[in-house]
Amino acid sequence: MKYPAWQIKTAEAGAEENLASAGCGVLLRRVLAARGCKDAAAAHQLLEPSVDLSDPFLLRDMDKAVARIEQAIEAEEPIVIYGDYDVDGISATAILYECLSSQGAHVRCKLPTRGSGYGLTRPALEALARKGFTLVITVDNGISAVEEAACAKELGLDLVITDHHLPGETLPDAVAVVDPKRADDESPFKNLCGAGVAFKLCAALEGCDPAELLEMYGEFVALGTVADVMPLVGENRVLVREGLALLQDTMRPGLHALLESGGYAGKPVTTDTVSYGLAPRLNAAGRMDNASVALKLLLCGDEEQATGIAARLAEINTERQQTEQDVFAAACRTLETDPARLQDRVLVVSGEDWHPGVIGIVAARLMERYSRPVLVISLHEGEGRGSGRAPDAFDLHSALAACAGHLTRFGGHAAAAGIEIEEEKLPAFRQAINEWAAQHAARPAPATLQLDAVVTLEELDLPNVQELTRLAPFGRENPTPVLLVQNAVVDGVWAMGAEGRHTRVRLRQGNHTLFASLFGIPPQQFAYPVGAAVEAALEVSVFTGRSGPMVSAHLKGIRPANLSNTPSEQAAWFEAFRTGAVLEPVRAEALLPERNDTVMLYKRIRSGQVFTSDLQPVFAAQGPENTGKTLASLLALQELGLIEEQNGRWLPVPVSQKQDLASAPVLKKLAQQAAQG
Repeated sequence: MKYPAWQIKTAEAGAEENLASAGCGVLLRRVLAARGCKDAAAAHQLLEPSVDLSDPFLLRDMDKAVARIEQAIEAEEPIVIYGDYDVDGISATAILYECLSSQGAHVRCKLPTRGSGYGLTRPALEALARKGFTLVITVDNGISAVEEAACAKELGLDLVITDHHLPGETLPDAVAVVDPKRADDESPFKNLCGAGVAFKLCAALEGCDPAELLEMYGEFVALGTVADVMPLVGENRVLVREGLALLQDTMRPGLHALLESGGYAGKPVTTDTVSYGLAPRLNAAGRMDNASVALKLLLCGDEEQATGIAARLAEINTERQQTEQDVFAAACRTLETDPARLQDRVLVVSGEDWHPGVIGIVAARLMERYSRPVLVISLHEGEGRGSGRAPDAFDLHSALAACAGHLTRFGGHAAAAGIEIEEEKLPAFRQAINEWAAQHAARPAPATLQLDAVVTLEELDLPNVQELTRLAPFGRENPTPVLLVQNAVVDGVWAMGAEGRHTRVRLRQGNHTLFASLFGIPPQQFAYPVGAAVEAALEVSVFTGRSGPMVSAHLKGIRPANLSNTPSEQAAWFEAFRTGAVLEPVRAEALLPERNDTVMLYKRIRSGQVFTSDLQPVFAAQGPENTGKTLASLLALQELGLIEEQNGRWLPVPVSQKQDLASAPVLKKLAQQAAQG
């Protein structure tokens, strides 16, 4: 359970005043100052980025790539674009296909499937050679394909690699390797996605300023950049801003049909539209079916056909959602029916024939739920293929490297990785990776919620909130501002959504009010009654309804007024203990509750005011400094069968005889560690 530490960003002295003199309103200047803008010049650079895009020929090997492709076009050689099955790879493929086709190239596209695996493979190259292709151009992959590049050369295939991932120690032996992440690359912007690199290649082939091609390919570049969660700074900010503007009134039948299918036609198109609306539909094809369906939609020029393909993608996405829910539920059951598993610092969970296209998403959801690294493994006939996700403080790649003897294959990076493993080796692998985590991983740090500025409800008026949109497009390294409202009062609580599964809260400060939405928690499980004094972390935007534009707010966090970050810190220590860490005696003693601490909590539970979704009101009532003791008491009561979860609350369980609190395993273990001093 996460209780984030709230961290308010600090601005350089005088920055806000400088920005005020430059004409920035109160909210905009606070956020800009918090994000490091010191004066009007810095603000202008962020708010009004130039459309100047760097020369594509500054990318290493771009000249070689262009020369070989032009040679192939001139000689009418058959060319294949080898992409990837995610949105970035599909978008990059679409960009390069349209460009080469417009130049008269004989070009085809090849997208791998989840079954065949990511990137170039020997079987795929052999098949392309048999079909008579002589030039293979990769997009969004290939930088690590050292063995595959050697295979291509053996087969008489020329290889041009375009990618944006980090290279290994050895570059593939290819005609050209275009990747801004190359150590010897001198191009000024390193954060292009695969579609961005393909776009630069097209500009080089056309011999023009990349800005001249934005109208042609900007929508695809924006899709790839946002979906691949690239930093929205520098050139990416320009590419996404221009691409979203084109997407708003797109002339492409495929993209229009995609917007229509998702219910976004006629609405403002933002990065959220791409992230939560368009990208999942396009990605679903590669996860559940074949990515070529998504590529066909992007390239489709017929409105009727596009509508049909978009409908098919919607069906596939619905199937993906249901499959994901089923696998997630099965994984949770596996973990929660075996309490020993929930004490692991790294969760390893497997199931027979879980769909490989969703295990990565499920791993991410489990990591969010349990606040620790997770590996989800799909088993088939004794062989396992898994996907892992890890929070920032944990290096998953290093952990897997240390356990490589138990694995058939592994790859990835600190935050995400894939593995292959024999089923019989799973128990030993689970033990090994948890032993590594106990020795090398730092204690779980509190999650943090970054807050841009402290504001009042009076300041959250329509003109001020509208001005914040100048910071868009929002995304990685330029997130949507999160604003802190202190000393507010909950003035009303209502159900929201067709089935009442969400909550609408009215906040009040003096004579000023604001409605804010909270998703995933119904009103009956909302831990803050009317009249409660709170502080709220908000994302704000402008919503245009029937009565015109108005301020809309989303609750990113809420907690009792004046609650410090002490509960966050103590909760992290307790989580470390609960997942196997051996604490110093003084730390264990600080978490060990006295009988009265547990009795007080039990009385509060009997009153029906302890909500499973948010214990922060309890932390405030029992004393923030006693948070660790409160969590230990709660677990002890669960272990003794004295309480249970019912409809989002902890409630007492009728018992026939008294229980010895000290006999609870969590208290015995804490007492043991405390006594070691």
